[in-house]
Amino acid sequence: MSIAIHPVHRELAKIAFMNTDKEENLIIGLSELKLLLPLLKKNLELVYEIDGLKEIAFAAQSLDQMDLVQHACERLDELEAQLT
Repeated sequence: MSIAIHPVHRELAKIAFMNTDKEENLIIGLSELKLLLPLLKKNLELVYEIDGLKEIAFAAQSLDQMDLVQHACERLDELEAQLT
């Protein structure tokens, strides 16, 4: 998997940038929090899925289950294709 930025991470960065004052304090109000919560949830789902797929691929390779390794790698490739 290459180093890239998922659209969720771009949105999180944009919100953080727009709500940072000159002293670099992050100012988060209720409206910003409403924008952040779905993005944070999606980020959690991405991390959970990617870590799970990597663990599956490692365990499958250890057990010489190359079809399962292939399946996990294909899904990781699909996730990578979403990165911009």
